[in-house]
Amino acid sequence: MAFLNDAEKERLADKIRQTESRTHAEVVTVIAQQSDGYRYIPMLWAALLALSVPGLHYLWNSIAGSAWTVQDSDLASATWTWLYPAQVLTFLGLGVLFQLPQARLWMIPRSVKQQRAARHAREQFFLQKLHLTRERTGVLIFVSVAEHYVEIIVDTGVAEVIDNQRWEAIVQGFIAQVQRGDIAAGFDGALDQCQTLLWEHFPAPEGNPDELPNHLIEV
Repeated sequence: MAFLNDAEKERLADKIRQTESRTHAEVVTVIAQQSDGYRYIPMLWAALLALSVPGLHYLWNSIAGSAWTVQDSDLASATWTWLYPAQVLTFLGLGVLFQLPQARLWMIPRSVKQQRAARHAREQFFLQKLHLTRERTGVLIFVSVAEHYVEIIVDTGVAEVIDNQRWEAIVQGFIAQVQRGDIAAGFDGALDQCQTLLWEHFPAPEGNPDELPNHLIEV
């Protein structure tokens, strides 16, 4: 899936090059459709709901007939005959339904989505070799669209100089743009603010040789 069109990607690459033209820092941008498949939680919900079928059946009997037990042995046998197939069909039906992308994401607790996206961001920090810059001044701008998750991760050289609250303020503005579906504007705004911070604290008036890619990395 393309998150930005070709013109937006080229503008983003130009802005990264512009940012790095006057700083020792290295900026890398990464975007993901989502940070995890979340397969097990929907299946867990399907299994729990299927297991609840007998209980719901007998609860209904108790409400409708004021009794928890089925007195007629033939009726009881018939009940057990259809309960198991009902459980299986419930599990299979809900298992398929809950695998639909929107349904699946709706069922995942927000805290779980945030944890998965944060883990993915840290994986990308190392996979993109941001920890290997000469002056430990790597800056990762990471976006996971499905989770509406944005994080800026900086290496130790940057963290020692710029307070984390400055990065958090940039992230909040970016998240607002992601929620509106305007990812390109989010990147533009974040890079403008990163540029201001990096030029102020890590100036390199004559530029700095590129150590890492300037284009948007899609994972």
